[in-house]
Amino acid sequence: MLLLANIKKELLLLSRDRAGLLVLFVMPMLLVLVLSLIQDNLFRATGETATRALFVNLDQGGLGAELGRKLEATGAIELVAEFAAEKIDAETARQTVFSGDYQFAIIVPELFSAAINAAAEEAVLASFRSEESALEGSRLTLYFDPTVRGVYRTAVINALQRGVLGLEMARKSEAFARLLPDELQKSIDTQMAPYGQSGLSLELPRLSSAWAQQTLIALDEESAYPEKYATLPTSVQQNVPAWTLFGMFFIVIPLAGTLIRERQEGTLTRLMTMPVGNTSLLLGKVFAYLAICLVQFALMLVVGKFILPLFGTPVLKLGSAPLALLIVAMSAALAACGYGILVGVLAKSYDQASTFGAVSVVIAAAMGGVMVPVYVMPRVMQDLSIISPLGWGLDAFLDIFVRNGDLLSVMPRVAALTGFFLACILFALLVFRRLRRGI
Repeated sequence: MLLLANIKKELLLLSRDRAGLLVLFVMPMLLVLVLSLIQDNLFRATGETATRALFVNLDQGGLGAELGRKLEATGAIELVAEFAAEKIDAETARQTVFSGDYQFAIIVPELFSAAINAAAEEAVLASFRSEESALEGSRLTLYFDPTVRGVYRTAVINALQRGVLGLEMARKSEAFARLLPDELQKSIDTQMAPYGQSGLSLELPRLSSAWAQQTLIALDEESAYPEKYATLPTSVQQNVPAWTLFGMFFIVIPLAGTLIRERQEGTLTRLMTMPVGNTSLLLGKVFAYLAICLVQFALMLVVGKFILPLFGTPVLKLGSAPLALLIVAMSAALAACGYGILVGVLAKSYDQASTFGAVSVVIAAAMGGVMVPVYVMPRVMQDLSIISPLGWGLDAFLDIFVRNGDLLSVMPRVAALTGFFLACILFALLVFRRLRRGI
């Protein structure tokens, strides 16, 4: 009954602070919404979806259009050739990229087809003579926004190089198929001339250039998940649980603040003079804020399932283990509440609690892969990431969302989060007991 009374007290205090409730529920939802949308654009910028680029084809032949088709066939570039049904010229494309409306523009010069065909023919003839071709082909121009990150620019350049390589191979193979019979005939005439057989006409085979388009090596891309699950992680599956955990652990500030405020106002002193156990006082706060965290978690799922798709992101898929999902959420919420209690007991003022709590949660989030995936961190940070409780929770959520995990597969991380909660509560009880003895 004492525990229920303490929980009721905490919920009553929370209900009177409507601005605080707004912060507790609305701000994490906005956090997940905004940052998930930003991270979704980052996924798009690094190869998950096609990058839009302006395409100005000034070529007087047909190779410019063929290059455009090959670029779009890579799936990495979506070409934009018109504005309001009007063709884009080179200067307009450059100005558009300069203004930041588009990040890339590809310019195909006027004599592109003629230069490529001539260079391909010269390269084949030079190979027959065991020489190097001195004739250069054409040049493409790629305008890019200087603010674009290197990995984004590299992805576009790689796609452009793949398209150019395919076009070059096609032209060289056609030139080879066309010139080889004539070169063979010349060689035969030269060899037979000393025997009076000059001008001997032979029926030489005609080659097809289709061989250059045939694939010899195929790449099979398969998921490493058990039983070859087709589910692949999306930006929403990464970001919603990540920033949900971040919002949960940020409850350390209001939770620690209630302890400090009660201490400063004398409420805690009056409670300590009553026959109320230390465990009951602290667990009353834990269970009250545990309910807050679970409501936060439910709202985050609603954002990922119904709101984010309205902005063009993938729908959040919750996996096939709802019980495991709930248990992971509860263990993460308990870890967050336990940490908030510990900070509130140790801090001497609200400024200390808010500063230390906020900074420590941001550091733990960064180390745990919330802001940057762990696999792109330096080796030292990857080793340190295993001490972050946010990393444990994120791994457990991803096991369920992406790897079709169940309760058994996430149990080690659930145990780690629960152990973190118990360690925080036990240490907080020891400190709290000393404070009570001093009254």
